Amino acid sequence: METMIVVETGARDLNFIQPLWEKLNQHHLNQESVFKDHYAQFTFQKRAEDLLKKTREGDMHIGVVKDKKSGRPVAYCITTINQDKEGEIDSIYIAENYRGQGWGDELMKRSLKWMKKKGVTKKSVRVSFANQEVVSFYERYGFFRRSITMEQIKD
Repeated sequence: METMIVVETGARDLNFIQPLWEKLNQHHLNQESVFKDHYAQFTFQKRAEDLLKKTREGDMHIGVVKDKKSGRPVAYCITTINQDKEGEIDSIYIAENYRGQGWGDELMKRSLKWMKKKGVTKKSVRVSFANQEVVSFYERYGFFRRSITMEQIKD
């Protein structure tokens, strides 16, 4: 962990995590069977627009784990608060070589602390149905399944 640093920033640095977000999107594409077209066509620009729109009257926190030497990001967590003071863990990704080193835990703790400081009224996270292996990770932080949202595929 000594060669890494955690930086906390906001919407202005959203583009910094683009390469990692694209790996996350590829991960979802590889897992998905029903909504493959969604992930195949989903771009970082579209995701960034959605996040920025959501936080226009709210706020955004981005925790980034960077390699001290190269400055390259190896993990991130994007958390938003909307105008109704509802917080959401929107996106989290740890590069494969850095998993199992506690970075996900560190980023989650920082995001939850930020939401608490901001006085959120509700905290949530959405998990792709094809990505069920991460459910137990979120349960460690007090997130539990409440409902299942189903979408109809366009004809």
